[in-house]
Amino acid sequence: MMERQRAGRGGMLFGGVDIGGTKLHAVVARANGTLLARARKKTKASRGVDAVLDRVQDVLEEACDLARTTVRRLAAVGVGAPSAVTEDGVAVNAPNMGWRNVPLAATLRRRLGRPVAALNDCDAGTLGEAVFGAGRGAGTLVGFFMGTGLGGGIVRRGELIRGENGIAAELGHQIVAANGRLCGCGHRGCLEAYASKTAMARRLAREIGEKGRRSRLEVDGGDYASIGSSLLARAYRAGDPVVREVVDEAAWYLGLGVANLITLLGPDRVVLGGGVFEAFGPRLVARVRKSARAHTFPPASFDDTRIVLSQLGDDAVALGAIAYAMRGETRQAGGR
Repeated sequence: MMERQRAGRGGMLFGGVDIGGTKLHAVVARANGTLLARARKKTKASRGVDAVLDRVQDVLEEACDLARTTVRRLAAVGVGAPSAVTEDGVAVNAPNMGWRNVPLAATLRRRLGRPVAALNDCDAGTLGEAVFGAGRGAGTLVGFFMGTGLGGGIVRRGELIRGENGIAAELGHQIVAANGRLCGCGHRGCLEAYASKTAMARRLAREIGEKGRRSRLEVDGGDYASIGSSLLARAYRAGDPVVREVVDEAAWYLGLGVANLITLLGPDRVVLGGGVFEAFGPRLVARVRKSARAHTFPPASFDDTRIVLSQLGDDAVALGAIAYAMRGETRQAGGR
């Protein structure tokens, strides 16, 4: 899928790439967040790191073509990856990609010939919403993004909060059930194991495929792992009892995770994004809000926090990566 708007003249251009578990999403934009072009490709993570980075380069070049520019004319490139990422741009551990200690920023800098900065995708999404979207004006913003997995980020007074080690705020891996479901990271009881599309697919496979419960969902070969968020949303709106039970459970657990962050940090805003929320919209936000209200302490803390839907949608991570690359707050981008 591709979109184009005439680039026009004047102003520096930046590239941003969201490396997802299933798709790559690239944008070209101005410093104020004005989008000039988008391009998308499948990630094909099973082919390995080098093949994925080939496709990252291809999708960015495609976006540049649509914006009537070239990669070489970009002032800088920002990349969001589904991994903890160190300050020097190393993707430490991406369970859904099979990556460990991948020098993401340095490798792409060599390939593209441009300054490159890399960060965790959900840190990028939260920063994108803080700078360009639903988090503008928030003193402390917490973001949760639900897609294949679940991640989040924290922005306080315009700065990402990532701890002294630079890789903190893995919100999807807070433990919400002791000795609970096995997560892709290898731990048990992580929020991601209860509130993500992967978690919902596994539960649907058990309820429909193994227990034989009746559902409107039609999944070829019982491959629930490949089910799309839009199909889930349609079944939910149609009143499918199994889908409603599974999705409502995920929303309940996510509300528990949101409540933990409200209790700990007292943010004035929480933004919910990612492919699942794009498909379900305000109705799912309301379910998460209800659970968060029930689990926040003290209760008055909840009243000071707004829980809102992402404004940037699929562009949040790529635009946040651009905002990060523009800031010069990292050593990654140095050297052309």
